[in-house]
Amino acid sequence: LAALLDDPRAYVRRSVANHINYNAKDPPDRVADWVARHRPGASPAREALLRHASRSLVKQGHAPTLAAWGLTPGFDGEAQLHLDRAALPIGAALTLTATLRARRPTRAVVDLVVHHRRANGGTSPKVFKGWALDLPANEAVQRVRVHPLREVSTRRLYPGEHRVALQVNGAVVAEAAFVLHAADS
Repeated sequence: LAALLDDPRAYVRRSVANHINYNAKDPPDRVADWVARHRPGASPAREALLRHASRSLVKQGHAPTLAAWGLTPGFDGEAQLHLDRAALPIGAALTLTATLRARRPTRAVVDLVVHHRRANGGTSPKVFKGWALDLPANEAVQRVRVHPLREVSTRRLYPGEHRVALQVNGAVVAEAAFVLHAADS
């Protein structure tokens, strides 16, 4: 795979990244070592490949992988997550406002984890990429995301309570809930 890191074809680099990400399950430290070894002096294309290759471990808050990207696990500060409404129909969009205040300067990868209601009444989490931020010390940083709640080919939406978690460097720092109902009710 190392021979293909700088392949001129984007689809080859994407395939390499997907292969590395798939194999991150056993053992994950190998991916962290791979990123740390191949990141110094990397071109923008290689940086994108390495970011895509380590995406699952970053979402999970894997400490060695976060360190390879210059991030620290968790978040030392205050976080709030505000939803623009408490209930909405399937097919509508939810506006989420995240406010973060770090106690010290922090590089942060912020993700949104939506716990969708399933047909059996349980929930299933889906991580949506948010923002990569450099947070200054003791200053509030706010970001807004509009999240569509429409069905896609890989996910059916069910009425009921759904939760959203704000995750910083792999750690949940704030949560909120909303009720999804059928479009005609």
